[in-house]
Amino acid sequence: MISPGYYSQECNAHKRCKDPTKYCHMFLCVDCLKENVACTQNGQCCPGSECIYGRCKSGAAAGQAGAFCDRQSDCKDPDLCCVRESAINPAISICKPALDEHQTCGPYNQYRTLYIGGTVQPPCGPCKQGLTCKQVGIFGVHQVCLPEASSAPPSGGK
Repeated sequence: MISPGYYSQECNAHKRCKDPTKYCHMFLCVDCLKENVACTQNGQCCPGSECIYGRCKSGAAAGQAGAFCDRQSDCKDPDLCCVRESAINPAISICKPALDEHQTCGPYNQYRTLYIGGTVQPPCGPCKQGLTCKQVGIFGVHQVCLPEASSAPPSGGK
């Protein structure tokens, strides 16, 4: 037997919930998520809140650090990268801050080329503009963000 309500959908991707304090989950309108409750995508938090780093935060805005994004242009700051953060949602990207000088950027990092909607997003991160991820140390693989090397030849007397 098919479960009751199988053929009726209260909501879907094209039909939003009429009540602004509800969001669509599994074709049903359910209560929105309150402040500091775990969220996994946009639209789950109550009005006036956004899902930031996987938690509903009031006063937050789309495009800031920790907000979900579809492409690099969704992130409002040039030092934010639209990348996957599997600890928050393995299928949806977030605006993640690029790393400062001397922060660890490898050997493994989440800043990878993303193919979204059939297009390659511009490269971003892991280090802030003017920095590059360089290997340091002698006894193992460790990478940190350091200033980019100058392309000018070293000055020296003959």
